[in-house]
Amino acid sequence: MADLMSAALLERGDLLLAVHRRLGRPPFAGQWLLPITVVGDDEAAEDALRRHAREQFGVALGVEQFVDTVYMEDPHDGAHRYVANIFRAPIEGGPLRFNAGGDYDDARWIGAADLESLWMPPALRDALARILADPNAPPSHEWAEAAPLGEASARVAPPPPPDNRAGWDAIAAPYQEQVYGERFGGRFMWSWALSEDDLHLLDDVRGKRIIVLGCGGGQDAVALDRMGAIAVGIDESAKQIEYAKAYAARHDAPNASFVEGTVEDLSRFDDASFDMAVSAHMLNYVERIEETLRETHRVLKPGAAFVFSARHPFDATLSEDPPYSITRSYWNPQLDWTWRFPGGESAPFRQWFWTVSRWFEMLTDAGFVVEQILEPQEDAVDNEHGDRERLRFVPYTLCMKTRKR
Repeated sequence: MADLMSAALLERGDLLLAVHRRLGRPPFAGQWLLPITVVGDDEAAEDALRRHAREQFGVALGVEQFVDTVYMEDPHDGAHRYVANIFRAPIEGGPLRFNAGGDYDDARWIGAADLESLWMPPALRDALARILADPNAPPSHEWAEAAPLGEASARVAPPPPPDNRAGWDAIAAPYQEQVYGERFGGRFMWSWALSEDDLHLLDDVRGKRIIVLGCGGGQDAVALDRMGAIAVGIDESAKQIEYAKAYAARHDAPNASFVEGTVEDLSRFDDASFDMAVSAHMLNYVERIEETLRETHRVLKPGAAFVFSARHPFDATLSEDPPYSITRSYWNPQLDWTWRFPGGESAPFRQWFWTVSRWFEMLTDAGFVVEQILEPQEDAVDNEHGDRERLRFVPYTLCMKTRKR
């Protein structure tokens, strides 16, 4: 059951008031928000808003005007869900007096250009961007304008989280045609800029049976075939598997095969049936990562290597556009975003970013010995992460070489 919240849109010209939730003060501790409060069982949404404004800022509010409804999850509170109604509210009986001992430890007036520099729930950031772009825009949810307030609103279920499998099916064609496809000339790539020829992470693969976790369009499996391996790729996207099979046939790779399935469940494969496991920039899309690590350990032979790359968790904290700044907590594991292509195709995704120390803990708990941790410095390449200046600040890729005990 989602909890109902009320949020105040307090404005000064083309700016609005944003507040930073105090660490240790859930929900959304440590994040930037509008002034927001959980609606009590015995109060209406508007009453909760007035109470909160009085307690936190010492002001009375005039007649509230409903603006929008957003659905949010708090990643530090077991992904607890909230339905937040946003009200535009004029301040009466001011001035604002910030309560330094209250729910917030900072407050500032912000404009549209400031949104990307603040760590806040993605759904709230999107709503505020719409509001700042057009203050008179209708609510983003058609039902919201007529939605009852109070307890009835709390029964409205938030939208489902992004479905990564459906997302990859939806963008498989533009991704392969415009982003990946044939661009790397058959090399095994650990990232957009780094190949196996650069990092030398793999053992001798000749004659070895290797499982490729999250094989996507098959490029990694075909590269391993060219290196003399017997590669089996697994991916949950049927469209990606379809492309992979055609790609392998096009490149005459008889020792590259593909199956559709999730990497959390490798039950179709026998114990100790692979000589090596690899994964390149895919594990960030896996929620049940600990199950994946245990399953990977199970299907590997004793002493076999498991080598993978993933987007570095620190890179995920940095804004995409200059001036670069930290916009997400390093300890926030979850990020929702939408991949958009010039032709109009798009799909929402959910990724998870575990800290480097957490990766180490999960791998050792699953039965692996960590042999190498690499945070290579990369040169810019022509892709969505190709800003050379941005790559000066943080590593984009985390590589780890492990071995089954």
